[in-house]
Amino acid sequence: MLGFELSPSAQSGLPPTPQTLAAFFDHGGGASVAIAAGLDGGLTIWSEVGAQHAACLILDNDDPTTRYSWRETLIAPLRNVYPVGALTLTGSWSQLQSSGSGLGGSYTGNRAIGSSSTTATASATVGRDAAYDIWVHYTGRTSGGYIKVEIDGRQDAVNEIDDPANLGFKAFSAFSPIDMQRRQTIKVASGLSGAHNVTLSYGAPASPGGNSILIEAISISAALADPHILPPLWQPNTAYEMGDEVQFDGTFYAARGNGTSGPNAPSHTNGIASDGALDWRADFRPTYPEFVAIDYASEREYAARFAVAGAVTEVGGQTHGNEVLEARTIALDGVAWVPETAGNGLSIGTAITIVEETTWQTQVGAEVATCQLTRNITPAGIRHDVQVAGLGPQADFEWFYAGMLPMVHWDGESATTVIQTVAQAGGDPVVLADYAGVNPPNVNFAGVTRLGLSGSIGDVAIRYGHEAGALALQGNSLVDFAAFLRPNLDARTASGSLDWAAKAYVAADLQGGLSLAENDILGFYSRHVIAVT
Repeated sequence: MLGFELSPSAQSGLPPTPQTLAAFFDHGGGASVAIAAGLDGGLTIWSEVGAQHAACLILDNDDPTTRYSWRETLIAPLRNVYPVGALTLTGSWSQLQSSGSGLGGSYTGNRAIGSSSTTATASATVGRDAAYDIWVHYTGRTSGGYIKVEIDGRQDAVNEIDDPANLGFKAFSAFSPIDMQRRQTIKVASGLSGAHNVTLSYGAPASPGGNSILIEAISISAALADPHILPPLWQPNTAYEMGDEVQFDGTFYAARGNGTSGPNAPSHTNGIASDGALDWRADFRPTYPEFVAIDYASEREYAARFAVAGAVTEVGGQTHGNEVLEARTIALDGVAWVPETAGNGLSIGTAITIVEETTWQTQVGAEVATCQLTRNITPAGIRHDVQVAGLGPQADFEWFYAGMLPMVHWDGESATTVIQTVAQAGGDPVVLADYAGVNPPNVNFAGVTRLGLSGSIGDVAIRYGHEAGALALQGNSLVDFAAFLRPNLDARTASGSLDWAAKAYVAADLQGGLSLAENDILGFYSRHVIAVT
């Protein structure tokens, strides 16, 4: 059986490269995971999924009396970012701040600098122990000129760009046919090590284009353990300048003016509010890291619908509810996790373990079963092991999803085609684009318990394997499983600002019926393996 892994060129009509389904479960690289406090009492978990990339998992906890729900996955390049506030400026620069938030809501990063003066420079000393590449983040403009790049006062190490117009020096054009198109990134050097000083300046007018440049940041290759992959945590009584970025409890903020922060950390998730002294604009998609969503807010650990004495109940985390939290432990490398209060807020390790004990209840609060969910996060891998024990009243299941896999074919926020195909064992892959504009019947995969997603973000290919099945427990009532796909939940097309959402399920085969009574056992697992290449 062949799945597909698409390169960016495949979106232009070139044939995709075939892959065996087993390849979707190959480790993509990376050595670390990280954990931090998240929005509304939730968690933000990071897992390295390949060279200088990580998946960011958003775990909701809107109601602290129920278990966490993994509700969204973002992919971001890992780069140490040196924003405007970290640059040394000489000469004449204008300072700008965006008026909105999000990838499509403003024309620059939260803070940018512009110049047309050949004597103005912006520089930063960058470096890390491992080898690294260098990028420049800038804003394209219809009047964009050439941006000259120097490393240590010379251009010997500027090996990823050349002299584009017989300028006599290496540079790149900041021209864009759309004025002030935000977030352009170009690699300017590769293969460096140690500390180096990077200097940017206006070099010459471009044609097409003009003589105006807008610079947002300099960045270098990084891993999760590097210090500047996220904005720093907000701190009280600290001097900030307009446009400076911070983060707190999973929300990113930009300062709305120059001043000293107040005593109360910002907690709003939309709009502008004060910390007691300084106003901050909430920004769910900050200037850095550059997130792209590969799925959407939906439960993925498990869900079930059952009837007790004819009364129907759905169970499963925050989304379906009726699952009361009894106890929770969170460990990083086997040690109880305590949130960081300084730096960028990340606690770094090699494995995160979250164990949650819950009680399944009916809609009217009658206890049906005890449940233990053990979530293990390692680089590129997330596994859930679930054990359910019946307490007494018989529950008859209408459906039982042991693993769920939401996905985004078209991400409206970034205007990006993300997941393109869904591979299955023993059959042809499903091409999501074939379902444009329609919400078709389920695509059934009889007897299938392993699926593979292929897609890309820019020039980065995504490989995602998902499987679910029964745990080897004595007396386990779960035996057979099958999968199905809903390829276009809202009949979207790959255009505009609205996401094209799809979802796959690995479900218990209930043709012979499934009930849970006192002392009955249900044991199952689901696994997600994410890699970029």
